[in-house]
Amino acid sequence: MEIAIYIIILYFILVFFLSRFIIPHLSFGPDSMPEKIPAEMEKVIEDLKNKVNSSREFLELAFNYLGTRYHSERLATVLKFHFMFKSLEDIWSRTGFIPCNQSNFLLRIFLVKSGWFKDEKIRRKHFFVNFVPHQYLQVKLENKWLDVDVGEKYRGMPIGRHLKYFG
Repeated sequence: MEIAIYIIILYFILVFFLSRFIIPHLSFGPDSMPEKIPAEMEKVIEDLKNKVNSSREFLELAFNYLGTRYHSERLATVLKFHFMFKSLEDIWSRTGFIPCNQSNFLLRIFLVKSGWFKDEKIRRKHFFVNFVPHQYLQVKLENKWLDVDVGEKYRGMPIGRHLKYFG
């Protein structure tokens, strides 16, 4: 019984503390914004930007675009753990599954590079779901913080909510 308690404690230390120092875009501190992004990504951001008249509209279009192109899954996150370490170019070139830290990084890039949002108005939040950490964003819009869980859009999660508990 004692060994089980040690294993559980070690798991929590590794998953909820040490991983945040190792896994990109999951850290405790601020995350850097890339100076250069793929040309195709720049074009998509520009196209979306030209379709909107407000920051809310841009958030909705970016959320829909990225949430349709990508999705997150807890089991795939465990089985495809190496995806958490892929470069921006590798992530951008694929569709389908990417971990939540990567989908949120992409959304943050879209929002900031569009010019509609400042990086200080976007914060990363973490939550424990099905024994693994889950990340979502909070975006300040009209003086309110909105939860934005872009990796869960494919499961019907709208802007304003995030995955909770045993999703």
